[in-house]
Order: sequence, then C-alpha cells, then structure tokens
Amino acid sequence: MADEYEAFIEASVRGYHAYFKDATLVIGEVLMCERELDNAYNKYAVAVDNEQGKVVGHVPIEVSKLLARFIRNYGEVEAKCIGARYNRGEGKGLEFPVDYKLSGNRRYLEKLVSSIKKKETTCNLNISEVRECQDRNS
Repeated sequence: MADEYEAFIEASVRGYHAYFKDATLVIGEVLMCERELDNAYNKYAVAVDNEQGKVVGHVPIEVSKLLARFIRNYGEVEAKCIGARYNRGEGKGLEFPVDYKLSGNRRYLEKLVSSIKKKETTCNLNISEVRECQDRNS
C-alpha cells in the first residue's frame, strides 16, 4: 500500500524476570504491544504479549509514553524479538532486545522520529528513518 509507512525503534522489553516461568519467548517471534490502562506504576504502561497472548514484559518507561500515544492513534505496535535475554545489572531485571515497528502515516511518523531524536538522552535508542512499508507481515 503506497500510503503506508514504517519506522523501527530498537530498544528492549523489561520485566521478563516476572513472566518467564509462565511465558516463553524465542528470537524472531513477533510480539504485540497493548496499553495497560490499569497499571498503578505508569499511566502510559504498555504490556508486550507473545504469540500465545501471554505477557512477557513491558515497554521501557523511556518509550512507553510515545508507544502508548501511538497505540491510541493507530491501534497497534508490533515488536520482534531480536536477541537473547540479558541483565544489565541496573535493577531493571531481565530484558530482551526488540525492534518496535510503527506503521502509519508518513508525516506523523517523520514528526515522531524527529521528536524522539531530539529528546533521546537517557537511553541509547536506534531509530530507523521512515520508509515505505516493505512487507506488511514482517
């Protein structure tokens, strides 16, 4: 579809230590992000579910507000597990690296990517340029 664009944010999913006994995860698995409106700790919390619909963790707080707003406006964010779990030892528990895929209107995505790049100070995010959708199923 010519009017569909995408951008990727390479980041992580946090809190896997709280879920890995009940929810498995494999590299390459496509995950779905959904708002967690009843979260007492973060009003912008976004849970990340595996293909079986079980929570495997949450979007890091540094990008949760951005993704929560994107979900509100566009309805969905996909994430793809791109590596093995790890623990940085910063009190964040087990994490695993993912690529968050944002799809939608070109102008909106370009504005979003630009604002992230201007504000991004606390975490090292790798953000792609906005491009025309390559494959709707990836």
